Amino acid sequence: MNTPRFIPVLLNALTSLALALSALAVSAAGAKANSPPSPDPAVVKFLVESSAKDFKASGANRPTDIRGARIGFFTESGKSVYLLCGSFKSGAGSQAKWTHFATIKTSDYEQWVGGAARAYCEQRTNKWFPEHSAALETELKD
Repeated sequence: MNTPRFIPVLLNALTSLALALSALAVSAAGAKANSPPSPDPAVVKFLVESSAKDFKASGANRPTDIRGARIGFFTESGKSVYLLCGSFKSGAGSQAKWTHFATIKTSDYEQWVGGAARAYCEQRTNKWFPEHSAALETELKD
C-alpha cells in the first residue's frame, strides 16, 4: 500500500508545530516564574511620590482627576524596570482633557506625558499589578 505524498509533509509540519509550542510553553513558564508576585512597596511609594511631585509642580496644568493608575514592570537587560501608568485630567469644563502619563523608576525617575507615556504604557511586554489601581489613584490625588 502506498502512503499518500502529503502524509510525511504533514507529519513534519505537525512535529515542527509541536516543538514550537513546547518551546513557547517552557519560555512562558520560565518568564512567569521570574515575575515578582507583587511590586516592592518602596518602589511603589517612590513612583507615587515622584509622580505626585511633578504633578504638583505643574502649576495651572495640575491634574484635577486621575484614572487607570497602575504599577507594572518590563524587563530590560535582564532587570525589572518598574513604571506607574495612567491618565490625568487637567483644565475645567469644555477645556478639560485626559492625558496619559508614565513615571519610570530609573536610577532616579523619568516622568513622561502624552504620546511617549502612552507608548511606554502600551508595550506588550509590560506586566501589571492591577490590584493597586484604586490605592494609587487615591494617593496621587492627595
